[in-house]
Amino acid sequence: MEAGVKGKVQAELEKIVGGEYVSASRPDLYSYSRDMSEHEPAWPDFVVMPDGVAEIQGVLRLANREKIAVIPYTAGDNVGGLTLPLRGGIILDLKRMNRLIEFNEPDRYIVVEPGYNFGDLRRLLDRQYPHLWYSFPGAPGVSSLMSNALLMGFGRLTNVIGTNAENVNGLEAVLPTGEVVKIGSAAVTSSWANRAPLPDLAGLFLGWQGATGVVTKISVQLWPRHPFKHIRAVLVEGIRPACNLARRLAQTRVAEIIEVWTFEDAPGADKDKGSRVNEGKQQGAISMRGERTNATYDRPPGPDTISVVVTLAADSEEEMKAKQSLLDVIIRRELKGAKFRELPREMVGLIEEDLPVTGSAPLGGLTWVGSMGPTSRWAEALEKIYPIYDRYRLRRAAILAPFRSGHYGMLRLVVQFYKGDPDEVERVGKCMREILEVVLDHGFIPYKAPAWAVAEMMKRSDPGWAGLLARVKKMLDPNDIMNPGRYGDTGK
Repeated sequence: MEAGVKGKVQAELEKIVGGEYVSASRPDLYSYSRDMSEHEPAWPDFVVMPDGVAEIQGVLRLANREKIAVIPYTAGDNVGGLTLPLRGGIILDLKRMNRLIEFNEPDRYIVVEPGYNFGDLRRLLDRQYPHLWYSFPGAPGVSSLMSNALLMGFGRLTNVIGTNAENVNGLEAVLPTGEVVKIGSAAVTSSWANRAPLPDLAGLFLGWQGATGVVTKISVQLWPRHPFKHIRAVLVEGIRPACNLARRLAQTRVAEIIEVWTFEDAPGADKDKGSRVNEGKQQGAISMRGERTNATYDRPPGPDTISVVVTLAADSEEEMKAKQSLLDVIIRRELKGAKFRELPREMVGLIEEDLPVTGSAPLGGLTWVGSMGPTSRWAEALEKIYPIYDRYRLRRAAILAPFRSGHYGMLRLVVQFYKGDPDEVERVGKCMREILEVVLDHGFIPYKAPAWAVAEMMKRSDPGWAGLLARVKKMLDPNDIMNPGRYGDTGK
């Protein structure tokens, strides 16, 4: 941006939100120019911190007039480079908008602003509403509740509700041209309780990565917090038996969440396998205990030991005993002929607490190809993906989880790495791109997809769908200012 234009724009931004909430200083912009993923840094021209709908309207009208990119931002911990400004412009940091607008206990929903985070909600529920719960993800407490829902994120009630986008009752948004719209029952009544039976326009904002407007309020559902909880973990030898067990357990609907962990140093994993690690720089694929491993990893031959972790919840001891009995029956039946063992109780205790890895990237780098698709293809996909990890000398690391009783599920392939080594960053990036090809070939669609993954999907997509996406983007954002270069991009 030319200096004269930049000075004029900064002066107008300061009039809208106040001088102390606008910066074009390189030290201030630094943290917004990069994230924990392998993506190259990308610098914004400004960071702006509004504190209300009217201020957001002012910023967007200015940006639309001057054709300046705007990137909505809360915590920047999406692990996909989604808030890196691909064309410069304005980072719209929404942390100041952190209010709880409504807590509706009878209808079990809350209405919050973008800066309201998981730590805020967890603290409120623990202290004042211990009978209510939310589908909390494995994310830092500072992560935005709204952003997680808009990005169709993963939570701890996935086998019940699916993604957290399916938790959304409605929303309020400022369009790129400055108009304010409401979606869901709040568009017609004073209640934020539901989206049905209106035409469902929430899809204009869910999953779009901020490319269609700035969501300023969101209503999400709360769920019962059952007083009895039990976590069971089974270590299964082999990919297919573990995947089959998780899929069968999902169909019974007894569990809140079922996870399949293929981390080679997860709690209870075989310590002899994976002990040969080359000398070299400290780096590592994910360690469930937050430990550092070495730069390259040569995996010894042998079958994988995979953890299947099941979380049960109940309202009474009798209900819990019944669920545990059913779980026992299914485990014995589905794993008949397979090698497996129960995770010791002291190791299960590690799972019951917030894991050290949650939200952590101690080596500076964390990336994944997260995806959702048919659980029937989990095992086949992993059998193709594991050799890619091995070829790039990275530890195999994946998380699988069935959603909505197994109608579909998550397949997330993870790498933690040392961001201070350019060669390592490049190696990880190449690995992720190869994994994406396999993921797409097996019917899985990346979520929180970085721009390069969106571009690959567009090559494979139905032309009618891609065209409709571009038309929706053009209709809502005629000057292509909202997080450009992502979904709906016209290829400019």
